[in-house]
This record gives sequence, C-alpha cells and structure tokens, in this order.
Amino acid sequence: MFIAKHNTHAFPKGDTSYLKDFDIERYGKKYWIYKTEDGHGLFGVIRHVNKDGSKRIFQFSYDGEKFINKSKHITNRPLLNAHLLKDLPKDTPILIPEGEKCKDACADIFQEYFVTTWSGGCSNYKKTDWSILKGFTNITLLPDADVGGVQAAEEISWLLDEKYNTQAKVVNLPSYLEAGWDFADEIPQKLNPQQLLAEAQVPPKRTGWEDIDSDIENNRWVFIADSMKLYWCRFSKKMFKEASLNLLYKRNRKKLEMLPVSYLHAHGIDVVDGTAYIPNADEIIREGNTKYLNTFRANFIAPLTMSELEIPTEPIIQGMRDHILNVLCNGNKKTFRYLEDTISFDFQHPERNRTFAWVFSSKQGVGKTLFFNWLTKIHGSINVAWVHTDNLVDKYRSYMKSCYVIVCNEIDISGQGKSSKLDKLKELITEEVHPIEQKYVDTINHKGHYRLWASSNKNIPLNFDSDDRRVSFSNCRITREQLLAKDPDYFKKLWDDVEDWNWIRRIYHFYMTRKISDDFNPNEPIRTQSRDELIAMSRPQAFKDLDDRFEKRLGVFDRDLVNSRDILLDLRSEDDARTTDKRRPMYDRIDEMVIHRWLDSIGAAATWNNQPCSIIGDKKTNRKRYKAIRNIEFWATCTDITLLRAHMRFKYEVGDENRDGFSKEKLILEIDFANGGQGTLVTKAHIPIVSESKNDIF
Repeated sequence: MFIAKHNTHAFPKGDTSYLKDFDIERYGKKYWIYKTEDGHGLFGVIRHVNKDGSKRIFQFSYDGEKFINKSKHITNRPLLNAHLLKDLPKDTPILIPEGEKCKDACADIFQEYFVTTWSGGCSNYKKTDWSILKGFTNITLLPDADVGGVQAAEEISWLLDEKYNTQAKVVNLPSYLEAGWDFADEIPQKLNPQQLLAEAQVPPKRTGWEDIDSDIENNRWVFIADSMKLYWCRFSKKMFKEASLNLLYKRNRKKLEMLPVSYLHAHGIDVVDGTAYIPNADEIIREGNTKYLNTFRANFIAPLTMSELEIPTEPIIQGMRDHILNVLCNGNKKTFRYLEDTISFDFQHPERNRTFAWVFSSKQGVGKTLFFNWLTKIHGSINVAWVHTDNLVDKYRSYMKSCYVIVCNEIDISGQGKSSKLDKLKELITEEVHPIEQKYVDTINHKGHYRLWASSNKNIPLNFDSDDRRVSFSNCRITREQLLAKDPDYFKKLWDDVEDWNWIRRIYHFYMTRKISDDFNPNEPIRTQSRDELIAMSRPQAFKDLDDRFEKRLGVFDRDLVNSRDILLDLRSEDDARTTDKRRPMYDRIDEMVIHRWLDSIGAAATWNNQPCSIIGDKKTNRKRYKAIRNIEFWATCTDITLLRAHMRFKYEVGDENRDGFSKEKLILEIDFANGGQGTLVTKAHIPIVSESKNDIF
C-alpha cells in the first residue's frame, strides 16, 4: 500500500548514510526529510549555500539499493511532518507557507501554529497528497509575495474545498512588500505578522458548470467574433468551442429555455474581434474599431534579495556567458555584444517587437539546446513554443495564440515550396497581426509579435538575399569533441547551472539590469561573417556565374552601364564559341528574367530616369534601358548623355572630371558635315561619340 501510493521505496530503518553520500555533515548543508503518515522517510530536500553565495536545492530518494540524487518519480508526495498530523486535534491551527526555509522561519514566529509545507515550490502542489488535511478546520495558506505563489495558494484552497470538503484561508499580503518576499526575509517594521494571519480569508469559490448565471456575473466568458465559434474562459485561461459550452451547461438547459451560448449572448458577455498575446498590455486591446483579447500570462521570477545583491553575479554566470561568446559567437566580441543586447532587449522590453530572428548552425551537441532551455525558463514555459519547421510555416499555427517566444530546434527551409515558406517565416517575424487558421473554425486575426530562436545542424538551413533584414546568423565552428577535450565536465557544469533556479534568477537579474548598447537596433540583424558566407552560398548558380563575369569585367561587364539584352547576347555568343559535342553550354539556364533578378540582387540602378535612350547604335531602333552596375550613385543621377555615350566608347571614366584640364569639350574633337549635312561628332579615330544635332544618327 505504501509503495503503491507513493511509487517509491522507503528509507531503510536507521540508515542515515545520505548524510555522507551528499556531504550534508561535511559542509553543514540544511536538509529536510519528508515522511509518510507511518513515519517512513520517503525523500529528502537539501539546500546548500556555496562559497560564492549561490544556492542549490535538490532532492534525493532511495531506489531500493542506494540513495540517489532524484525524487521526480515520486507521486502523491506527503506534506513535511505529515506523520505528526494524524494525531493532532482537528481544530489545530495549521499554517502552510511556501518552501522549507520559510517553513522554519514561520515555525519560530507563529509558535501557536503547526507549520508544514509541500516540496518543489508553487508549481508542484499538484504532486502533493493533501488528503491528510481532510477534516481540519483552521488551515491558513501563506504564499510568497509573487503572482505564482498567490495563484498556487488559491488553487490549493479550491482543491481542499472541492476534493476534501475542507476550507483553507489565504493570507492577503500587502502590496508594499518586495516581489518574492517571504517570512524568511527581513520583516518590515510596519508589518504585523499576527494581524496578517488574522485577516486571512477563504477565497471565493471557483464556479464549475452548474451555475451559468454566476459565470455571467463573474465575467467568465469572452466571445471571439472572428472565429464565430470560440469562447475564452477567464478562469481556466483556456479556449472552448461553442459545442463544448452547450454540452457542459447541459444541466442548465431546462431553466434557460434556449441554448447556453444564446443565453450568454443575451446577457451581454464580452465580445472581441480577435486575440492577442502582448506582455505588459491590458486584457482588452483596442486599435481603432478593432478589439483584441490579450491572453498573455506573466512568468514571475523572484528578484534577488538585498543579501544576494551583495554577492557579484557575473562570476556565477560566467560559464554560460563564455559558452555564448566562444561557442555560439565563435569568439567574435561584436557578435557576442549584439546577442547579449538581444537577450537584454527581450527581457527588458517584452512588449516591443524585435523584427529579426537568431539562427545558429553547428555540428550536433555543442550546446544550442542548452542555451534555448535557460531562455525558456526565464520567459516561462507557458510563453514559449518549441515547434518543428513544418509547424513554423504551416497555415494552422494555433500555438501562436499562447506564446511570444518561438524555438525551432532544427529549422530547415528548403525543398519544394521554399519561397512560400520563407515568406511565411518573414511574416511571422515582422508583422504584428497574423491570420491564424484553426480546423473547423473561421480564421482569427491574432495580434502578437514573436522572438524567434532557431538552430540547425546543416550548413545552409535557409536561404536569404543579401538585403535580407530578418535573420542574424552564426555558424558555430567549434565541435563537441573539442569542448570535451578541454573539460570533460564542460556540459555537466552548464546543465547544473541551468537546472538551478537560483542561478536562473541570477542570470535573469544580470540581463534585466544590463545596459543595452546605444547602437542596438531591434529591427536590424547584425552582419556577421557567417551571415555573409550563408548569403554567398544561398545565391543560385546562375547568379554566381554572373557574379564571376562581373568581378572579372568580362564582355559587356567591362563598362559601368549594361543592358539585360546585351548581357544575354554576350553570354550566348560565348556559349556558341565554346560549345562542342563534349562541352555543354555554360549559360543555357540564364534568360533575361534571371538577369533582371541578378541586377536587382547587386543593387543595380536605372539610368536616364529609367527611360529607354540611345547610347550606342541607331537612334530609332537601338533605344534601350540601361542600368548602372558600378559607380551606381554617379550614373543613377547623371543626366548628361554626353558622358554616358563617351563612357560606353571608352573615352570617359567616372572621376575623369576631377582631372586637371578636363572639359567636356575635349571629348568633342571634330564635326564632320557629311551625308547631306547630317552632323556627326567624331573622335580622332573617326568613331562617333555624340552629336548636338537633332538629326544625329545615334
């Protein structure tokens, strides 16, 4: 029965070897033993303060052969000193604070109370066996001064009421207390502990599905008009479909004389157009005539106490910062600073949009997932969605309604439909209102912005253009083997930090208080060497071939001005000259559309106001649109046809006008009135350049 209930092994009678196994005696660690109603030791909690002031809390249990540093497998955990409760009168005043350290402090302050607690903090009350409290008539729950603690206390009170018909009061802490404060901290002079407990009250009952009128009175429901079918429950923080509400309120049907959802609307429940997930914003966000329901749930991290602040944080978190610098940023201090600026911005300004993603590429096992894990803990797992690439760019993206941080641990934007996937990704990163489709529900307009973190084990996880402003990319070149060769415990040390909640609080405090660089722009990714390399590798082969001719100034690329048709003819001419039975054409995959896209990719600019003009050839039949590929700023604004024509005849280069003695007139060497008086401007070589005659053949 004992094993079945708790799913573990009891401590061997009289065996205290755990004191030595976990260095409890050697280092004077504080510890607590949780026992069953029969007095059997079940698991222990150890709290240790390191020399540097950092704290570590862990649990241990007995696996049938030895004591192990683990207790997560234990179900129905007993309250601390639960074995003493069974013999107490039912009117004994019981006080339940959060955490073992606070329990000890409260036992000294409130000596008239039997003080107990549960293990694992506010989020683990569901793993606790509360049945021992059934029938007790004077129970008070004392939360820490934070949102999570208060919410846990209320939910424990409801649990005791609904499951064991036992009422429990909840202490209402004053607002002036520092966030995260508890009775193990210094007590403010104006706080009267006894009065605080005396004023505790039983929280209002949580309504179920029995009383639709109470739910209306308590503003339980919000209708999402865009969906035509979805209702948001303010109590459970969940979305329900219309059919579900009609079914759950079935027992109310006789008195309603109409469908429950019709009854809700008849009594004026709140209606919004779409949903939102914006930190630090109101529940209802109004933009013009559009209303959004903000379903954001804050993740509270207790700030450092005054005594903790006296201990420098940087040495404690240096291991992770070194990992970010040397692994994720390849030792590049500029990239490292920009990445830390990004982290700081995300923590300090969660309500603002960051319109670029961070993508890391590397061999397997260098700690990208480790980095994402501690980011998740700080933002809160309730606010972070870990998704696959398919989910990232799918039309059904319901996860977007309940997060503002997205982690894609193996991004791969390639293969069929690559362009549409990239467009979807850019929309996700940059836009603030997103259409979200849901099966059997109309599309919802959702307001939210997303911090995207992604990684890949591929060298080219995605393709993007040189002018892309949506991705900061770093290719991590170090390998796992190299890291372990320097320190076999490298990753163990980092994971120990990430699993330590006090370390999480430390690194959060660091980035929350770190000054963001003045040049950081949340709308502009950093240009890294890795990013430039990825852009180069991402270019189509046709573009690379044109790049090569451009850089070598081959054929028509010898001039600053080009025409797409002339480029194509030049390529075909070269193919005709080199192609044999054994040598295939090099440029057969290039057409004028490809050339136009290539010109755009290098930033070529139109000349002559993007109008056709005659620079070389017959004026009537050879008017072409030219683009500048070098000295772009000069040619894009040049309106002097003389200079354009002279450049194409190798008689003028940009910068010649700054030479001593240069004048445009020197380009004009001779006027030959031939061909019936048709004036032609010629060089000494009698090569036509330009004419001021309206009848010029050019």
